[in-house]
Amino acid sequence: MGHRASRRPNVSVVLAASDGADHLVRAVESVLNQSYSDFELLTVDCASHDRTASILSSFHDRDIRVEVIERDDSALASGVVEALDRARGAYVMFVRPEDWLAPNALGNLVEFAEEHRLDIAAPMRSDDVWDARDRSSSSQHRRAAACVLDGRDEVRHGMSDLYEQGLLSQATGLLIERMRAVDHRLALATDDEGLGFVIACLEDAERIGACDTACYHRVAFGKKGQRTFDPAFMSRCANEHTQMMGLVRRWGLDCDPDVVVPLHRRHVRRLIECIDNTTVGKSRVSSIERLGRVQEMLNAEDARASLAAVKPAASDFGIMYKPMTQGNAAACCMGSHLREFARQSHLPLFAQR
Repeated sequence: MGHRASRRPNVSVVLAASDGADHLVRAVESVLNQSYSDFELLTVDCASHDRTASILSSFHDRDIRVEVIERDDSALASGVVEALDRARGAYVMFVRPEDWLAPNALGNLVEFAEEHRLDIAAPMRSDDVWDARDRSSSSQHRRAAACVLDGRDEVRHGMSDLYEQGLLSQATGLLIERMRAVDHRLALATDDEGLGFVIACLEDAERIGACDTACYHRVAFGKKGQRTFDPAFMSRCANEHTQMMGLVRRWGLDCDPDVVVPLHRRHVRRLIECIDNTTVGKSRVSSIERLGRVQEMLNAEDARASLAAVKPAASDFGIMYKPMTQGNAAACCMGSHLREFARQSHLPLFAQR
């Protein structure tokens, strides 16, 4: 691949897809239609069998900022790493083919990062659920007030609040200084939605911040706004929490409640999401198997530790906290059904805070 644009862009946007034709156009157009234009879009076709290659080729022919990398294997992580190695921007951003950038998101995020000389800039996030007809069914916004953590000590003591809001849990959407990303690119190969890579970038970060005027939309698909059952959700939750606790332990901050309690709060909320997904997620899994999976979550050592850590703020977790601490899987499943009924009925009675 030879770069057609001679001038070095300020931002490299990386998008890798394998059989992503159903949603790829929206993702690419959301990048190309940004008011900010000083970027290159490095797209990777990872051995697709659908129209992904022709779609990317069409964008390549129409816009000089679009480059296409073709690979013989379907490993998205390897495709992302290859694109990162070819990137030329001062900053890099990763975008999934299912996701999209809100208008002006890139420009606002770049302006924020440059003004404060950030290593990592995090936008607010919107977790969107789309139905089978590609229509938005529901969304949950994750945001924090605009802030800058200046200096390694401030980063280490303040990043857990941003992580709790879900702003540092995934690589996608973050604006990262490219050389920092290149240094830690091998961590992208881990199957954890890029969390290992984010942690590697945070290890020695000097300045990070959250921008509340930029939004990255992360899309999931379900039926009537309800996600399908994800059997790997539970292990991802446990792995995410383990990695974050390992990070603060390496920093010597695992006994600092201001640092670790936000990690426990996020873990409890993620466990509730996982129980909801297991209980009401669309699948043919039997009710007995669902109950067993929920009981396994409640019995896990990490769950017990997090539930104990957040006890002073138990009311923040609504009707789910008490049965979780009691290890009562049946009551948790009932609570999930009530929460789902309230969500579909737009009632606030059982909503998680």
